[in-house]
Amino acid sequence: MSAPGRPANADAHLVVVPDARRRGIGSALLADLSAHARAAGNETLQGEAREDDADSRNYLERRGYRVVGGEKAVALRLREIDAPLPAPPPGVEIVSRAQRPDIVEALYPIGLEALEDIPGVDDVPTFAQWRAIDVDRPTRKPELFFIALAGDEPVGYATMDDFGRDAHHGLTAVKREWRRRGVATALKHAQIAAAKQAGFHRLVTGSEERNTPMRNLNAKLGYRPEPSLSVVVLRGRADVRLPHGDDC
Repeated sequence: MSAPGRPANADAHLVVVPDARRRGIGSALLADLSAHARAAGNETLQGEAREDDADSRNYLERRGYRVVGGEKAVALRLREIDAPLPAPPPGVEIVSRAQRPDIVEALYPIGLEALEDIPGVDDVPTFAQWRAIDVDRPTRKPELFFIALAGDEPVGYATMDDFGRDAHHGLTAVKREWRRRGVATALKHAQIAAAKQAGFHRLVTGSEERNTPMRNLNAKLGYRPEPSLSVVVLRGRADVRLPHGDDC
């Protein structure tokens, strides 16, 4: 759970394996998460559930949680395609973070611009939080993190997670004044080529369902729906009182 800059919403993640459900474990964990959120000054909890996970969605909705967004998952089967050749717009070069580790800090404001323009994203991370999520987590390999440079100025970046058999796209961020010039497409092509060369089976991504430009780009690049991985975002009060006899 995190509370960037003490926002109203605290991000939470709660999982109970199916065989252990309806024993009060989920309710105990939710109560503990709620207590931590309130102690941090957060009024609500927000988290994800698989779109097709009716049990989890019903459990949360009975406690007043409501769907406030969602991501539609798509996947590209890398063994079925040829590696694309990135073609950035004139004056732009695509490099990896392994090649240019010195410009990572300059990517933060680009990431903030992108987050501000994604429907359903309310909280702005601090630099430390952004770096921990987008740069430093172990699944973010420098050679799979691509940066678009106009001269020596970064104008966009795209992240990817190494999850073993599959790779998952992270944030694709482009400065507003550089959008609709082919920068995002070039970054995606660089990722696809690198993922195929690395031997991944699939590249998986999820775009907020209202993020039409990114969803259209993914479809153009050959990504196809993967409904089993689509998620909804639910939000509810952190002081919810659980109905008697309705434990999970």
